[in-house]
Amino acid sequence: MRTTLRQQTPLLWSILSLAWCSPLVGQWRIGAEVGVSRFWGGSQDTGGDHTSVRPYRPTTFGLGLQRQYGRYAIGLQVQYAEASLGLQGPEAVVAVNGAFTIVSISPELAVRIATVGPGNQLRLHAGPLFEVWDIIDQDSRTRLGFQGAVSLDVPLGERLVGTVVGGGAVTPSPYQNGELDLGGGAPSYDLRPLWRRRFALGIGYRL
Repeated sequence: MRTTLRQQTPLLWSILSLAWCSPLVGQWRIGAEVGVSRFWGGSQDTGGDHTSVRPYRPTTFGLGLQRQYGRYAIGLQVQYAEASLGLQGPEAVVAVNGAFTIVSISPELAVRIATVGPGNQLRLHAGPLFEVWDIIDQDSRTRLGFQGAVSLDVPLGERLVGTVVGGGAVTPSPYQNGELDLGGGAPSYDLRPLWRRRFALGIGYRL
């Protein structure tokens, strides 16, 4: 038996309504954030002066995509930063602007660990960290490390979510062996793991 479009319309509306109200709706989330990072390590002078050469206080910009499964979520975060080169000692810092460009990619697992107040969610994030470092007058290089963070999600409406993030990460030093040794009596440096902490504010949209 053939059916007309008019006869099919109520059925189509019913299917669309069920799909819109399905638990699957809202599991995807896209987001953007802006933050700051602080570094330590990376290098250490061999002369006992306790100075190091490291990236200095970049502002970071990030985009993310996340899929929620109950209290768990998997996601992919991409961040971009431009950092100064800082020669940091116990009492002073000398910085050269525009020395680093850093692109970070971090697939992660997130888990809700607590609910704070009316709908605010405290979540723990962890995963590998893949970075591409572009250093002025040097070849680009890649580094693989680990990152972790704690975030607080605050509902701002039916689909908008505000996020506060605090976290840390570690990667191998962004420098190559001998790259910081200039000779001619200049200090030489041993390479050390590069540690960082970060703080960011973001906004997300549930699809």
